[in-house]
This record gives sequence, structure tokens and C-alpha cells, in this order.
Amino acid sequence: MKENVELSLKIGGIVNNVCPQADEVSIAIIDLKSSEPQIAGYNMDHFIYPASIYKIFIAAEILRQVDSGQRRLNDIVEIKLLNEVDKDNPKFFPKSTHRDHRPLLKAEEKVTIDYLLDLMLTRSDNTASNVLMDVADRENVNNHIILPNGWKGSEVTRKFLDRLKEQEEYRVSKITVSNVRHLAEFFYKVETNQLVNLWVSDKLKEYMLRWNRDRRSGLNLPEFKNYYRKGGWLEINSYKWNIYKGIKSSYQKGYAIIRYSGDAGVVSGKNSHYAIALLTIMKTKWPWIKFPMKKLAKQIHNTMESR
Repeated sequence: MKENVELSLKIGGIVNNVCPQADEVSIAIIDLKSSEPQIAGYNMDHFIYPASIYKIFIAAEILRQVDSGQRRLNDIVEIKLLNEVDKDNPKFFPKSTHRDHRPLLKAEEKVTIDYLLDLMLTRSDNTASNVLMDVADRENVNNHIILPNGWKGSEVTRKFLDRLKEQEEYRVSKITVSNVRHLAEFFYKVETNQLVNLWVSDKLKEYMLRWNRDRRSGLNLPEFKNYYRKGGWLEINSYKWNIYKGIKSSYQKGYAIIRYSGDAGVVSGKNSHYAIALLTIMKTKWPWIKFPMKKLAKQIHNTMESR
């Protein structure tokens, strides 16, 4: 896809102005109002851990298998103990998530593929993701979704699971990484009904439009007329486990907290329509310093609205 260099320069200026404290920032935008699709952004080919955003690739492969007749959405799947990772504990499971009143998945419970897809894409349920990764098979995700679309480097490798509990062939795998170019292209293809086909694209939109508004809202702004999305977030916080370790890390490394945060989706505004993907890493000494995602979203949206 051709790059809009002029828009990329504008986006780069916005990033440098809004996010000077961020350690790594990557953003990509595909303008869906252009007669010919063009991509623009900043640091677009840099690979970063996308956290839960890569669940979109698993969902796409599951839906491809359903569309091809290999599975049905109402097929029943049993939860294996190994895949049960979400715990009813605020330390691991944010309190805000409890506004989604569906209970946590438990071992030996039997649920439909449709229910698992909904949990994975709306609540970002890690147990559902692990189960669906087994159903889809990681190699199928890579061979049918990642590689045919030219997204080499974004292969799905790891579950949301301790390495020692992984299948033997994945225990030494590198973590799953992706870049914003691949993620923006994914959402561009979903919006234009090219991700596998019309049915698969429509089902992905349907699930992702139901994202949990009571949790982190990513790039979402009140002025968006419509926004379907998938976010990702991971915090490694030395203070949570040992305050002295956190203080020591602050002095020795210059930071005690690492936050991976990102968001990707399709925005429909008053005068704009675009796919967007953002991946960031912030390292900080202080828990209250966070990536200014809303401020960045506002300036990007104003730029797209004025085009």
C-alpha cells in the first residue's frame, strides 16, 4: 500500500509533540475516504508486543474455519484446566471488569465457540483466548491469516500462559509481536470486507462493536460516531510485588514500571473514516505517569477530520 508521506510527517509531528516521554510509539492510519487507499504513520514497521490485540488473528481463523464448514459457532468446547488463567482477584483481573457480569470461565465448563469469541473480543478474556488458540491451532492462524496477507513477523506464537505450561514446541518460542502497519491493514481489510470474505469480516465487526465500554477505552473519543476496536494492555510493576524492589529498580534502571498499551480499530467521524493502530511502551518510576492516549487520539482525529 502506498504511503501518504505528507500525512506521515504530520502524524510524526503530533507524536513528538504529544508523547515526548514515551519510550516507543508506533502509529499507522489508513484513510478510508481516499479513492485509493494510502497508509500514513510513524515508526510503522517497528515490532512491539501487542498484548491482547493479537486475539483478532485467532478470531479471524476461527471464523474462517466456521465459514469453510469445519466448525459451527454453536459447537461445544470444554475448558481445560491448563487454559484457565483469569482469576477472580483484583490484582490480576481489574475491578472494572466485574461490570461484565458473565462469570469467569472454569475448568470442565462447556460453552459454545460463539460465546468464547464474544468473551475474547469484548472482555478480552484470556482463558477464552487460550481455548480458542487450541481450537484454531496456531499454525492455522499463521498459515491462513498472517502469512497470506503479508504480515510476516506477526505470527501467533504464545498463549496467555506460563512458559512451563505451554505445549513443548512453544515453550522456547519468542513472544508474539506485531507492528502497526499489519494491524491497520487487518482493520482496513475487515472494514472493506476483504478479511477472508464478507461473512468473516462482518462477524468480526459484530463482535468488536460490542467491546466493553466499562473498561479501558483506548483511543475512543466522544466525537467518534462509530468505533469498533481491540485494545491491548500489560503492566509490569515492581512496586506491586515488593516496594523495595521497585525503589531499587527506579534508581538502578531509571524505571520501576513498564507499560505496553495499544489500540486498533476503525473510526467513523463526522468528516472522517479511517483504520488506526497504535502500539506503545512506557517505562517510568511513577505509577501515575501514563501514555496520553486520549490526547493523541484527539489530535489525530482533528487532523483526519480536517482533510
